[in-house]
This record gives sequence, structure tokens and C-alpha cells, in this order.
Amino acid sequence: MAKDEGKKFEQDFKASVPPDVYLHRLKDDTAGFIGVSNPCDFQLYKYPLLFLLELKSCKGKSIPLTHIRPNQIQGMHTAVQHEGIYGGFIINFRELEETYYLSVNLVIEFINAGERKSLPIDWCRENGIRIPQTKKRVRYSYDIASLLGGFYGKQ
Repeated sequence: MAKDEGKKFEQDFKASVPPDVYLHRLKDDTAGFIGVSNPCDFQLYKYPLLFLLELKSCKGKSIPLTHIRPNQIQGMHTAVQHEGIYGGFIINFRELEETYYLSVNLVIEFINAGERKSLPIDWCRENGIRIPQTKKRVRYSYDIASLLGGFYGKQ
């Protein structure tokens, strides 16, 4: 069930990307066989910025840190050292109908603080960027353009 909800979230996210934005879904075909795994689900590009995004959908008011793989943290952290590349997690709290972008560096700080074993919604509200969403009957549309707009002028 949770995997189905995660796939629905990915589908809704993909459908929400504006037509002037390039979106590429990375495949994890070999993850279970030889231990190779991508650092993120999607590469999103809108000139001049590239975003590496790992999407997570969770039930409840927190997401366990065990749902974030070390290679995701390492891969995105390495990438964001380059100008024009942002990396992070888009976390959808299904029951609360709230979705947030959290930069990989913020997540690293949270993990290093070692205070909790899960990312709580309150921390996401304080530290993340909320992505407006609209429910269309039973599925969602996300305002990805507003998220992207917040990054321009930060360089």
C-alpha cells in the first residue's frame, strides 16, 4: 500500500511539472542486484539550475530517517558543491495534505544533531519550503513553479 501511495505521489509530481521545465526520472534497475542505487528519483532542470530530487511520501506526522539511504545523502551532497545544482527531498505527508522541500544540507544538519530518528512535520514546517498543492478529487497537483521561483536570485 505505501509503495502504491509513493508511486501515486511520483505520478502527481510529474504531472505538475510546468512544460518549460525538463524532468528526468532516474531508474534504479540494478539496486537490488549489485547494490548500486541512484542518489535521487528525479533530475529537474530549468535554466540555469539543476535540481536533484528524492520524493518521499509518508503516512503520519514524521518520516523515519531509515527511509533516507546514505547514498542519497552522499550523492546529493557531492552534487550541490557545484554552482547551480540543488539537491533535496520532497516529502509528502499524506494524511496532513502537506508537502515540503528540504535541502540535503538541512537534512544532514538534522541527522548530525542526532536528536531524533525521524523527521517530524513541525521541523519540516520550520525549515522546509512548503509546496502548495491542490486536491483534484482524489489526486493532487503541486505548484512546482512556485518552488522553482524561490531559487532564482540565490546565487
